[in-house]
Amino acid sequence: MTTTHDPAEYRLLHAAALLSFVCVGVYMSSFGPALPFIAGDLGISLDTAGLMLTAIFTGSILSSAIVAVRLHGHHPRRLTIAGVASATAGVLLIGFSPAWLLVLVGGAALGAGDGLIVAALHILMAQTSRDATGAINRLNLFFAFGAMLGPVWAAAVLEATGERWIVYAGISVLTSVTLAMLVAARAPSGEQIAAPDEEFRLPGNPTAWIMGGVLFLYVGAEFGLGSWVSSYTRETAGVGVLAGGLLTAGYWGALALGRVISGIYFSRGREPSALLAVSAAGAGIAALVLALSSGNLLVAGAAAFGAGLCLGPVWPTTIAIASEGALASTTAATVTMGNSGGLLLPWLQGKVLVGAGPTQGVAVTAVLCALMFAIVVGFRARRGAA
Repeated sequence: MTTTHDPAEYRLLHAAALLSFVCVGVYMSSFGPALPFIAGDLGISLDTAGLMLTAIFTGSILSSAIVAVRLHGHHPRRLTIAGVASATAGVLLIGFSPAWLLVLVGGAALGAGDGLIVAALHILMAQTSRDATGAINRLNLFFAFGAMLGPVWAAAVLEATGERWIVYAGISVLTSVTLAMLVAARAPSGEQIAAPDEEFRLPGNPTAWIMGGVLFLYVGAEFGLGSWVSSYTRETAGVGVLAGGLLTAGYWGALALGRVISGIYFSRGREPSALLAVSAAGAGIAALVLALSSGNLLVAGAAAFGAGLCLGPVWPTTIAIASEGALASTTAATVTMGNSGGLLLPWLQGKVLVGAGPTQGVAVTAVLCALMFAIVVGFRARRGAA
């Protein structure tokens, strides 16, 4: 949906929306360097600290599902304000809580805010922009900026001070400024969200379920590698926190570049499942090289960049396939299935990394990519036969 208003009216609102997505990128990518320090501060194992990722995804899935199922009677700007406020509270709990249970609560609050921000801002930008597609693409671009900044900020602070509270105090300043901008910004007239055209229901076609399975594996692979590659590099190459953070930033930057490449691919009217198969295979090979690169920082950096570059097109390509001739509720269900991959897979990867070793931990990403590739090859064979 596009607006009849002059977008200049919403300059501050749009700036706050873009800064909100910078915040999302910053706090989500900060955990790569920060998880070992959180574990050390609280006297827990590294894999136990990884349960915070599960708490974040749980909160995010629940809040975004509520927005999707009960849209009527709510306002996207107000939902975004509530989301940023919840994320700020979560960041502060993660940074300052002396007890592991409170840090988990902080993760759930951060996730709940994240789900509200992401769901509401996609609606808000569509309501207040002449070019809704371009506006939403800008949101994802600014997420990438934040995802590159987050690990560098966290790693620089932790290497200099070792204090996690400084990391998350700094992030809370960013979210607080964003919150103030949202409150001060002009609210769209008639900004109430319309009720969905059809009720949410489980998909009735196999394509949506197959692509939901691909997304389930993808979310685990993408966020898992982003969360653990810093720990892997520090353990195998013996580098400092900052080097691990820079490698993590390169991974997220490459993933954003992969999204840009997929946009160019689609603009030429090409078939999506071929790109999906190539992306899964390329990411799996890069992850395997990363797992076998123990001690070689140059090879590890190139492999992490390659994995991010190849993983970048997976999400938009899978959504494009799942959305072909489907109802909006079908696509929403596919996305929900995919996001549920973040509930356990990143934590399980951390458990393997701690229990079996860093090489085996990163090899989990290669296995997930191999499973994605097998599913996509089967899907293409099935579609060709049909």
